[in-house]
Amino acid sequence: MTEKSNFNLDTARKAGKIHYHIRNEILEWIQPNMKYIDICERIETRIKELTNYSIDYPLQGGIAFPTGVSSNHCAAHWTPNPCDKKMFISKNDICKIDYGVHLNGIIVDSAFTVSFDSKYDNLLEASRTSTELGIKLSGPDAVLSDIGKEIQENLESYEIELEGKTYLIKSIKDLTGHQIEPYKIHARKRVPNFYLENYKERMEEDEFYAIETFASTNYTKVSHGKDCSHFMLNYDIDYQKIPLANKDKKLLYQIEKYFGTLAFCNRWLHDLKINRYEHNLKTLIKNNVVTKYPPIYDNINSYVAQFEHTIYINSTGNEVISRPNI
Repeated sequence: MTEKSNFNLDTARKAGKIHYHIRNEILEWIQPNMKYIDICERIETRIKELTNYSIDYPLQGGIAFPTGVSSNHCAAHWTPNPCDKKMFISKNDICKIDYGVHLNGIIVDSAFTVSFDSKYDNLLEASRTSTELGIKLSGPDAVLSDIGKEIQENLESYEIELEGKTYLIKSIKDLTGHQIEPYKIHARKRVPNFYLENYKERMEEDEFYAIETFASTNYTKVSHGKDCSHFMLNYDIDYQKIPLANKDKKLLYQIEKYFGTLAFCNRWLHDLKINRYEHNLKTLIKNNVVTKYPPIYDNINSYVAQFEHTIYINSTGNEVISRPNI
């Protein structure tokens, strides 16, 4: 293991302990009738406190991406916009709590599903055990598509009864686990939730991955919502060479200063009191400088559960960073 790898792993372990601590706190205080925006702001405030976030040095530690509180048939990438202040979680909802912690760009990404009704237990168990299986199968030289095959077989062995009707639980194929690199939540490799015959990529030692699975009661095909809240600089291109008007460059400068290549949301731009950011953000998106990540919805009659952990690939297998031994 190189000196750089040692640094990344030690930093990741610190971030993992923070993530795990906050997770335990959430499970103590979350309850029906809480506003989604209050849930997110409470989580994000704790991340800032425990990472010693500084507005003067915003990229040294803090929130890795907007806190997701995707409920029911919304599978991922939903966080409240400033106009969503009255929306709340009900006792009948099934909500995915997905948040990230970073220290010097080393990201820990982990999620779990909250339900206040035991009728959803099998759905949660399908995702939870599938994520654990994916972790168990992860290690140096593991074929990512083979992991996906085992995940799908396990997840789809479950069924659930809701309102007197039995549903065969399905794996959402459109959402996958992913490799993580410094300041990049989605790196090159993917961990599919099903078998991809021609995908021969393997895990390698010293890599970080988010292993996540999504279990659905009625999966057909996902769609993207129009109420987009998640955005990120397009780090797959040299966006600095794209010609922009000065007013758009000003917003780009603010994004680079406060978020770098980490994901951000409307709420955070609003809190920074950036004038007319909506118009300039649209221009950056149009010019492919910023990428939109709209909420992902399953069939409207479905319910979706998610569980996720960040792991580090070592010489003998893996270490679950977001579930530290503390």
